[in-house]
This record gives sequence, C-alpha cells and structure tokens, in this order.
Amino acid sequence: MPVTNLPIIKGDRTDARADYTDALPVNLTAVARSILGASGYLLSHAGLTLHGIGLGKDRAGYWNERLNIHFRVSGNDLVSVAADGAVVSLGTITGTKQASMTHSFNTQSIVVDGRWWLYDGTTLTRQTDTDLGVPIDHTWIDGYYFFTDGESIYHTDITDETSISPLKFETSEFSPDPTLGVSTTSDNQVIVFNRYTTEYFINRAAENFAFKRISGKAVKCGAVGTFATTELDSKFFVIGGGRDETVSVHVISAGTYTSIATREVDQILATYTDAKLQNAVLETRVEDDDKFLVARLPNHTLLFNATIASKLGKESAWTIVKSGVKDSTKWRGTNGVFDPRIAQFVYGDNQNTNIGILDRNVASQYGEQVETLFYSPLVNLETASIDELEIDTIPGHQINSSNVTLAISQTTNGFSYGKEIWSTISSPSAYQLRYINYMLGYVDQNVGYKFRCVTTERVNFLNIKVTYG
Repeated sequence: MPVTNLPIIKGDRTDARADYTDALPVNLTAVARSILGASGYLLSHAGLTLHGIGLGKDRAGYWNERLNIHFRVSGNDLVSVAADGAVVSLGTITGTKQASMTHSFNTQSIVVDGRWWLYDGTTLTRQTDTDLGVPIDHTWIDGYYFFTDGESIYHTDITDETSISPLKFETSEFSPDPTLGVSTTSDNQVIVFNRYTTEYFINRAAENFAFKRISGKAVKCGAVGTFATTELDSKFFVIGGGRDETVSVHVISAGTYTSIATREVDQILATYTDAKLQNAVLETRVEDDDKFLVARLPNHTLLFNATIASKLGKESAWTIVKSGVKDSTKWRGTNGVFDPRIAQFVYGDNQNTNIGILDRNVASQYGEQVETLFYSPLVNLETASIDELEIDTIPGHQINSSNVTLAISQTTNGFSYGKEIWSTISSPSAYQLRYINYMLGYVDQNVGYKFRCVTTERVNFLNIKVTYG
C-alpha cells in the first residue's frame, strides 16, 4: 500500500476569509535535528514549578552581577530572590506598570510610572532631581544613566550618577515620532526606539549632551511600546514597524530592518490596535543552543526560535505557548531571569504571586495540566481509504504513573474537524509502545489531521506516517 510521510512542525488550515493559514503548534517547540528521515521534531515546552512567593504583581526581573542579587519588582516592593526562592523586601516602589531595570557599577536602577529609584546594596532611594522629568525608560552606558521621557533623551552627570543637568538633553530628530525606549548595543552605542524610527548614538564626550547621532545608521522602523524591544544574539528585535505599515515583528540592523513574522503571526498582531499593543513585552531565553524570543501580547504568548529559523526557515520557527486548556489563555511566565546561582530561568506569574522555575522535566505549570496541539499539512489523497496513521514518538518516560493519551481528529476542508479519537501514546516503562490509528475512512479529495494532548508530562512527536489504498 502507498505510504506518505507528513511533516509536523507546521500544519495547514483555512479560515472564514477563504484563506490558507498556518496552523501553529501549541505548547510544543521545534527542535532542528535530522533523525529517522525528518529534519526536526516537536517537543513539549518546559513547565513551571514553584520557586518562591512574591509580594504582588510581577512587574520586572533583573540579575545584577555586580551585587550578585536577583531583583524583582513585586507589587509595590523591590525584592531580592534568594537561590532557595526566599523573597525579601528591599523597599517600596509605587506604581502598577511594567518597570525598566538596569545597573551601574554602584547601584541597581529602576524606572517605573515616571519615577526613578536607586538601590546601593543597602538602601532604596527615590531620586528627585528637579530636571529628571517623567522618565519612561532608561539604560546604562559609559558611566551614565541614559533616559527618555517619551520626547527627549538625556543622561546623568559623569561625576554624579544621581544628578541631571538641564543642559544634557537632546531629541531623536530623524522623525518627529515619540521616543518610547532606549537600550545599549553590544558595541557600546545607545539605540533609541521611536514609534516609527530607530536611531543610534555614540559617546563622543561632547560638552553638555555627551552623545552624538550616528549618521547613516537610522532605521525607518520603530517599536509600538517601551517594552516591545529586546536584544538577542547581539541583534535587536521589535514589535512595531514603519509609518504606514501594519505592526509586525522585526529584526533591526544598521540602516535596515526585516520582518521575522509569518502571515499567521502578522494576522494575530492585526487583532490588536496600537493602543492595546503599547504594553506588549518582548523577552529572550537561550538554552540548549536554542535562542528564543518570547512575545507577550494582551491575549497571546508567541514563541520564536531563532535557531530553527536559521536552519529550517521562519515558517517553522513560531509556536504558541499558553496555560491550561482554554484557547485564549496566555502563558503564565513573565519577566524571565537566568539566575546563575541555580543555573535556571526564573519567572514571575501573570495569574498570582508565584515565582517559578522553568522546569524541563515537566510540561505542567505548578502541577496543572496543559494542552498541546499540532496539525498536519493538508494533502491530496483523492478517493483514498486511510488504513493506518502512525506517529513516531518516545514513550515510557513519564514522571507520574498515569498513561498519556492523544486525540486525533480529521478535516477535509482545513476548517472544521470531526470527532476526536483518543488513544494511549505513552505508558510508564512501555518503551516499545507504538501509536497507530486504524481505518480512518474514505477521503473524497483533501485531508488533514489535528492532534491534541492534555497532560502534565512532556511529550515528543517526530513523524506522521499515513498508509492508504
């Protein structure tokens, strides 16, 4: 009988606009590895296990290698998180919004809700220089704290990191759009993110404002919000775009920018207005040679694997991560920090005050089951009868004693799916167990499959092999 192998990293579906779209996997990340005839496979996204309890809503996280402290803004407190997860308040920080954090040789700095605090290892002090204004973001470079208030860019005095002179102000003048964020590049320049443009500045020790604009490096692409920017592998990524462009996810380099989003990701972003995306957050995570970009949107969490994109293309690099089994529930993890004392990524939580460790032994989040989904491409098997469908996987390695089951449902139009058929995909120590479904029926023309699993265990999927006659 004829056999066809279906890739699983990205599937197909159709929508109500009479369009073909990507069916992104959910809570599964692609791994680029040539094995058993496949160029890659899907593996459960790591789970979260409890590390500590914060003092309120998690608003930022930061590892300070000078002070050797894991800081978090937790509710209205600046806290330290010990290696064993113990949380200690270091002082009060008012406000409710996401916080910007950076540090100098001497202090940990926090900007949030238009206010600025410094922690010197002993005392947390709000800074009240009359020329501070209402900062929204900041970075540290060459002995200066460097700020933006949404219009101007300015910095502290080189001899006093708590003092700001009224002469040390400038604007990003490539375009009149508002300035939303600042950061420091790997080659020690300031990158200034405006709404529709991005500029670079370098320290020339000039009188008054010490930095000079770098001609020729400006980019006609900006960020939609202060925290919709991040650095990964010495490159800057933004959620945003240029004037008269829809919002996308871009990688910015000197003078140019490129979208790394697929049509499906752009369509998800298109469900939000600029105002709703102002609080979007981009984060990064690097582990096992995988370089992840985490896009935290109001109702979605999207994951981009830059390593997969470089090897298999950006169409295979995007997945959706979420909590629980509800379709619209975004992933709980926020403000990830790699803590070198425990060699683990530590996250806050958007549902409660949990502080959790990213745990690659489980798929669950604080013991709760998660739903994983993946889809096959649509294939033309006109007038065929599907006799067998087998999935290559790695069974038998559960932490818990219960079986792991997988549901399969079939579509002939890429839009609506039939009844789910549940079968065991893994049992404890049953290392030779095979997942095969028989007699799936007659196909008029096109056919595709959806696979769904609800479990606390990590799962792995490699190939879909369809036998038909």
